[in-house]
Amino acid sequence: MTLWRIRATVDDRPGFLSVLTASLALRKVNILSVQVHTTETGAVDDFLVEAPEALTHADLVDAVRRGRGRDAWIAPADVRGLIDEPTRVLALAAKVLDGSATLEEAIAALLGDCDISWRAGSSTGAGGYTATGMQLQDPAGGTLYVRRPAPAFTPAEYARAQALVELARVAAKHTAA
Repeated sequence: MTLWRIRATVDDRPGFLSVLTASLALRKVNILSVQVHTTETGAVDDFLVEAPEALTHADLVDAVRRGRGRDAWIAPADVRGLIDEPTRVLALAAKVLDGSATLEEAIAALLGDCDISWRAGSSTGAGGYTATGMQLQDPAGGTLYVRRPAPAFTPAEYARAQALVELARVAAKHTAA
């Protein structure tokens, strides 16, 4: 069995998630975890799955398509994906607080394969995200630019990154006091 991450968008209507999961089940794909991100274009379903060794990337794309999914993003995964998401996020927050990780390192771990750059200057008003990038106000000043070609960022991911930045801001304020 092989671990995969599958992200696909389905219409946010009753029964559409079950159609997608049934399509995966027909191929003996075992869903180990799922997160649903609500977006303007539909529900973005993010799965960690265990699939038979014989299934290829193309087979999984076909399963998503037949399950009424679109904008499929599929990548190999490893056992670290089995960690409960709230536990993983809290562990990253603790690392920022105790100084064992920088804010940039924690954001990269939070969002996965992404590039982060920093630009000096006023960060007033900086913020927001697109499918491939987000801007975050660095509590130390300047702006953090986060880029990831795929999968597309979701509102939930942006909110998590913003919360991590806010935590770093509060921690810095308490450290300075």
